[in-house]
Amino acid sequence: MTKIIRAEFYKLGKSIAPWGIMLGYFLLCSILVKDRYDLVGYFKASLYPIPFLLFMHTALAIFMIGNEFDRRLIQGYVASGNRRINIFLGKLIAYLTVSLVMTVATLLIHSLMGLVKCGEAIPWRTILLLLPSFLGVSLFPAFLAFVFKDIGRTLGTGLISYIIMVFSLNTAPLSDKAVYLPYGHPLLVFADIVPGNITSLLLIDAVWITVLAAGSYMAFSRSDLK
Repeated sequence: MTKIIRAEFYKLGKSIAPWGIMLGYFLLCSILVKDRYDLVGYFKASLYPIPFLLFMHTALAIFMIGNEFDRRLIQGYVASGNRRINIFLGKLIAYLTVSLVMTVATLLIHSLMGLVKCGEAIPWRTILLLLPSFLGVSLFPAFLAFVFKDIGRTLGTGLISYIIMVFSLNTAPLSDKAVYLPYGHPLLVFADIVPGNITSLLLIDAVWITVLAAGSYMAFSRSDLK
């Protein structure tokens, strides 16, 4: 598995696409919240776009997972005698690392802007508490990529899921739906309507992470890769 992870990060270093996706994520986040900084502060403003930028994680999953099925690189790993669990963990760890860095780095850059311009403290505790939510958001596109094992169906299903998600978060009341969905938790923090018991949100995130990770591996381990 270590060799696979090293190979994944080596490929990332030689590719332009993931860096372009990360830059695009930051720029879109900055554009979507530029009118909210003065109202809620830089950090909270940067939380607002996170659910609506799910399609950027889908693009990353397509590039790092779906594209590798289409190019038969993953099938080559299997044919070479690598255990499927090692292939799965290597691909997933590399993808989740980039996906989480993309989200957290964007939050930190905006938090630093708030610190420099307005003296706002960087809310490290809130960022740490939201990490499971960010992980759940990142896992969903990976789940689609491992289930469909190609670019086209991952993209199509991802876009349909994105549209459903946007509609679900734009119907009141927000807390009734967002509390049960990892991508809704950043919006709850943004709107100051987080339930008093933060443990409930962490448990919901843990359930989603377990289901998505297990479902991804089951889809991959039982697939006929020829």
